[in-house]
Amino acid sequence: MFIENTFFCIIRGKNVVVAGDAKQLRPTTTFMRRYMGGADDESDLTLQAALEVESLLDLAVARFDSVNITYHYRSRSQGLIDFSNRAFYDNRLRISPDVTKSLKNRAIERIKVNGTWSDRRNEIEAREIVALLKKIFKGRERGSTIGIISFGMEQQSCIEDAIDRESKSDPEFRAYILKEKNRKEDGQDISLFVKNIENVQGDERDIIIFSIGYARNDNDKVNAHFGSLSVDGGENRLNVAVTRAKKKIYVVTSIEPEDLKVESSKNNGPKLFKTYLAYARAVSNGSQAEIKAVLDGLYQTEEKKSVAALTVPVEQQIAAKLRSLGYEVDTNLGSGTNKIAVAVYDKKKDRYILGIQVDKTLFNSDETALERDVFACRFLEQKGWNIMRVWSRDWWHNAPDVTERIKKRIEAICGNND
Repeated sequence: MFIENTFFCIIRGKNVVVAGDAKQLRPTTTFMRRYMGGADDESDLTLQAALEVESLLDLAVARFDSVNITYHYRSRSQGLIDFSNRAFYDNRLRISPDVTKSLKNRAIERIKVNGTWSDRRNEIEAREIVALLKKIFKGRERGSTIGIISFGMEQQSCIEDAIDRESKSDPEFRAYILKEKNRKEDGQDISLFVKNIENVQGDERDIIIFSIGYARNDNDKVNAHFGSLSVDGGENRLNVAVTRAKKKIYVVTSIEPEDLKVESSKNNGPKLFKTYLAYARAVSNGSQAEIKAVLDGLYQTEEKKSVAALTVPVEQQIAAKLRSLGYEVDTNLGSGTNKIAVAVYDKKKDRYILGIQVDKTLFNSDETALERDVFACRFLEQKGWNIMRVWSRDWWHNAPDVTERIKKRIEAICGNND
């Protein structure tokens, strides 16, 4: 928000808390004029200097102490937020690892079509989105909220036109669309929307459908004009778009990431857009090697530090002991700062049935006792994890007893699930 838009709220408060995300969209002066103060006296000069700051958030960050809220709650799958965590947030977000390894519930599903690019529109992709909507309406995802995002205004109109045409010819589809466009829950608008990348900030839906739009033209060339993505700070628009989904993302595309030539781009927007398409393809294909390669290329973490937390004797010994007892175990599970030291996996249930957190691992990742002893574990439990704490001292003094407690916890979980 611009500073002048917040002035009358600020003067009414005894205290002011400014909350925001510098990696999201900044306010724009398009189609508006800003008040920039006068220059008649010293107080006006001070006001004018403050107003030249791009937003209230920028002014607050420059003048006051700040704190980062790093827990990520919206996305229910790690794959939905991993890209943004690496590309925009320096891998600092706390993300709950997925409790299942199954590819049946892929966080991102890529749908490749043979679309063409004409007059900044891709009719084939628009028709594919209509077909996808029909599938969602009639399938098990029927109750999910839906949002559709394009990478240009013309493609947004193209999708809206395709939906209108199908609504005229298919009464059942029309009934679904009318219902979805007027959905409310607890007074909140959860209706189906079709928007472009410029105006989706603040929106969230269970399912987000992307229409990439760009495709080969009549000359068999991909001429992508990235628009606002290519300006300074344009990459924030991509960050906003790819973090709108709570459950799943569908990427409808007519191109491969390699079709985009972005090496000469001055700003990061087009380059990150190409990388996201590669990431979406890797997640959709279930290729862990490709996913890792893309994410590692985005942000070079201090791997030695994070690996060191996993290779301390306690984690190694617990994992080795459980494997010797026949359990399937993974270590260092997850991404960001909320990794699980040891996770026990059940093939039959296709899910992790227990996450074991060790005090030294938590101590290395959290600054306060409340954070590591309460909030970190509670966050994981809210995401469906069964969490057990193991103290290093207990393991060193009586490893058999701790092992027995872990076994009983696993048996209790399996018994309750049965």
